[in-house]
Amino acid sequence: MLLLPTLITFALGISLLKTSTANPSQSVQKWDLSACAVVVCGPAQNGLPGRDGRDGKEGPKGEKGSQGLQGVPGLKGNPGNAGPSGPKGDKGSPGEKGVKGEGGKPNVEISLCFLVIMFPNGRIVGEKIFMTSGYEGNFDSLKQRCSQAGGQLASPRNAAENAAIQQIVVLYNKPVFLGINDIQTEGRFKYLNGENIVYSNWQTGEPNNDKGIEDCVEVYSSGKWNDKSCGEKQLIVCEF
Repeated sequence: MLLLPTLITFALGISLLKTSTANPSQSVQKWDLSACAVVVCGPAQNGLPGRDGRDGKEGPKGEKGSQGLQGVPGLKGNPGNAGPSGPKGDKGSPGEKGVKGEGGKPNVEISLCFLVIMFPNGRIVGEKIFMTSGYEGNFDSLKQRCSQAGGQLASPRNAAENAAIQQIVVLYNKPVFLGINDIQTEGRFKYLNGENIVYSNWQTGEPNNDKGIEDCVEVYSSGKWNDKSCGEKQLIVCEF
């Protein structure tokens, strides 16, 4: 009766040895481990009665078997809760300042010529263009409209610029307000930026501040200047 357990143990050891050393894909094809499990782990059966009516002696303990194949990995668990965020790091040192690029220079002449084409009643003098939309209003409204258009009320600084404005006055047969006044200090006419005027073309006897209310400057069709009340309505001429 010792022969049967010995053979079973021997056969099981050989099967496990081959299974552990063989290629896994091949082991599945060659060895049926479930059959070995039935032999080893299945319920034990009582042996035949001995000659003296008693069970035989228990056989010797077999050697420890080799490690079995690794089981199939279990399902992936749910992700854990996010941990607390760490403290905010210190601000890094500022990098070196890059080299300043060269700015492009707009072609003023082309831009001004384009404006004259779009507004044929405009006049070009050097890098300036003088133009009108035909609108009429008081000094403040004219100044605001020119500013909104990206320019300012015409402010001639030489005879050529004054002549360009004069041509528009003749074309429309309406006087215009210049961007010049002495609102801040009587008798001291200045441009809109606060600078003292560097050119003037006053009509004889002007400026005279008639009735003490003439703080703005208008241009006649002759090109001559006259001080005028800022509340009067005149033709708009802006410079760009």
